[in-house]
Amino acid sequence: MIYKNNYCVLNTMHSKAEAIAEPFLKNLGIKVVEQKGDTDHLGTFSGEVERPGTLWEVLKRKCEIGLDLSGLTLGIASEGSFGPHPLIPFLPCDFEALIFMDREKDFFLYETLISEKTNYKFEDMEDEIEFFNFAKVIKFPSHGVIIRPLEWDDESIIFKGIRTFKEFRDSFKICQTSSARKTVRVETDMRAHMNPTRMMVIRELAEKLSARITSQCPKCRMPGWGKVRIIKGLECIQCGTPTEKIKEEIFGCVKCSFEQSLQKGEWVGPENCHYCNP
Repeated sequence: MIYKNNYCVLNTMHSKAEAIAEPFLKNLGIKVVEQKGDTDHLGTFSGEVERPGTLWEVLKRKCEIGLDLSGLTLGIASEGSFGPHPLIPFLPCDFEALIFMDREKDFFLYETLISEKTNYKFEDMEDEIEFFNFAKVIKFPSHGVIIRPLEWDDESIIFKGIRTFKEFRDSFKICQTSSARKTVRVETDMRAHMNPTRMMVIRELAEKLSARITSQCPKCRMPGWGKVRIIKGLECIQCGTPTEKIKEEIFGCVKCSFEQSLQKGEWVGPENCHYCNP
């Protein structure tokens, strides 16, 4: 193992080592240690703090903060976002991203995962009775919720990590009193330590990333060799028109410029062709 008996810092406030530590130890021999650096200033799911930059910029900065605070040379950080699936808009999805940084070898590596395994949901309620159906769907109380007034003039009035019906009722009353329309926004708490479903998706991505790190570049032996892009355009066997099917997968190194192409075939059937099968 390339990194056997090394330590890697995971900058998190939300106990993500629960999902990430075991795959990294199993696949790489890396022992993950948590660094509880303040990551809320890099954005919050509940909306009080907007993300200061792209997901990729924030992810890299979060990892760098962990490295700086710990003094270690290996770091990991995790970011997620939630919303409509890119291909199936009515289906909610979890988009997760992980970064691994090695300051000694001077490289970093991203991996991503889009998963339909999510309980992401929000609803505006005028009566606390409406919560019971919502609670069943989102797997409350094993999964937490966030509650705030619908009209959010005072951002200090927000309750996170609600996991009992008593907490919900108490918070609901305060938020309803603070809302001009007497309406309360209830949403799933998507922070990893409050959402076991999200924690499982992060673990799945940690398996994917740690497995990629084990793969070395054929030319310079740097870890992290893997797929860097795809080329579409596999041709229709009937008319020769390029289709949306993948023609090549390009594998590359995170450090040097070496790449290799994997051909995915020569032809596809006419059922995949927008000309033969409009």
